[in-house]
Amino acid sequence: MILHKSEYVEVSYEQENSMLIEKFLASTTNMTDDEFKKEMSIIYDMVDKKKPKIALINLLDMKYVIGLEMQEWMNKKILTAEVNFKKSAYIVPTELFAQVSVEQTMEEETGQKIVKQYFENEDEARKWLLE
Repeated sequence: MILHKSEYVEVSYEQENSMLIEKFLASTTNMTDDEFKKEMSIIYDMVDKKKPKIALINLLDMKYVIGLEMQEWMNKKILTAEVNFKKSAYIVPTELFAQVSVEQTMEEETGQKIVKQYFENEDEARKWLLE
């Protein structure tokens, strides 16, 4: 079931697996920090409402680079909701700067509390989440 779709991200929910799926789009090239905050706040609200047990976060097409200020904001405001996930699988881009910004964000204090794994494709990520 699709919960949210915008220019930058599609969010859906698989009730049978209690899985939230976030797919960031290539149009994130043009995303501003304020737009990133808005999208992440919408996702935060969905997590709070649906209370998924696992999350599949597909960042393969994400072009937005999460700067240090946004990493700190994510750690304080957003990742606190993800601590409640049993597992989070991140499908990360091969583009070095985007990948590093995602991994740095997840290694902040709150991000370290999340059981997470990084993958190159959705099949591997789903397999790990559902085992």
